[in-house]
Amino acid sequence: MSTSKPLLKQGPLVRAKYSKNNGITLAWNMTEDVEAEAIYHSILPEFDELSSTLLEVRIDPIGSAFTRTLSPGRNFYHVKFKDGSVSTINDRMIYTDGVINFRDMGGYLTEDGRTTRWGMLLRSADLHELSEQDLLTADALGIDWICDLRSEFEVASRPSPAIGKAINTNIPFMAEANPEEMQKIGHDLHAGYKAMILNTDKCALILHELLKEDRDTSLFHCAAGKDRTGVVCALILLTLGVPRDVVIEDYELTNLAVDGLMQRFLSGSNKDYKAYMDQMPDLQGAIPEMMKAAFIEAALEAIDENYGSFELYLAEGLGINEEQRTALQNKYLV
Repeated sequence: MSTSKPLLKQGPLVRAKYSKNNGITLAWNMTEDVEAEAIYHSILPEFDELSSTLLEVRIDPIGSAFTRTLSPGRNFYHVKFKDGSVSTINDRMIYTDGVINFRDMGGYLTEDGRTTRWGMLLRSADLHELSEQDLLTADALGIDWICDLRSEFEVASRPSPAIGKAINTNIPFMAEANPEEMQKIGHDLHAGYKAMILNTDKCALILHELLKEDRDTSLFHCAAGKDRTGVVCALILLTLGVPRDVVIEDYELTNLAVDGLMQRFLSGSNKDYKAYMDQMPDLQGAIPEMMKAAFIEAALEAIDENYGSFELYLAEGLGINEEQRTALQNKYLV
């Protein structure tokens, strides 16, 4: 006699939006025969009522807004509807004690109707402050490749710990990232973003790395997971066919980590950046405004201005042909 559980009926599409203070809003399309009756939290992607936690949240006809549950690692929300169907939502934010701005780039719809795979493309701030528990959490993510976009100066100041069997590659995305150089960039982020996306040698190198067979789950990070990581992740998502407006939304999610990033940069554990900030009192008040769409839009404008289109940028600027782009899409989309 089979003891396997019956397959659950798939519920309607549920979309997640994030807000400050760990807020999340789940929204779905309401129909006459579909009404949500409960929302559960779980650390498992498959819904099991016995191993999930029923959330005491208000459920409106078309959605629910509540505070995210911060369990280490991956989290899932299961919306149970009265017709017996269940919709599962991956929380793209990955919670650890020591890593800020840690999230998954899965679940984004592409222009050809496919979706970026969950668990294959991750991004974060630097990994220097991972705790012992965090290391276990990170190891469980199955990371194969860590792409560290920081300069040698930063790597030496805040080295990353080993995570499982992950290969850690340092690909400095700017010539320098010491306090003096960062001060220059801070005065003209628009120019900085344009320069980064036009750093075609490094951009091409990263896409070629993603084509390697042993690059299944990759993590990209810099110091804050904001500027350099923002440009590189935008490049990857655009290559996979994610629309520009969605790429910009992904970039702006860093705004939710501003408070944590400020605390890190101004803490005694980051003396180099603290000294830099102490010399820049006028910039301190502007930091929470840094993750404006205009900055990543400047990078996209640089592509149009110099190549005419993203397709020509890939082909002429990065040397990525259609066959290679298709290979990337087949690997990272479902």
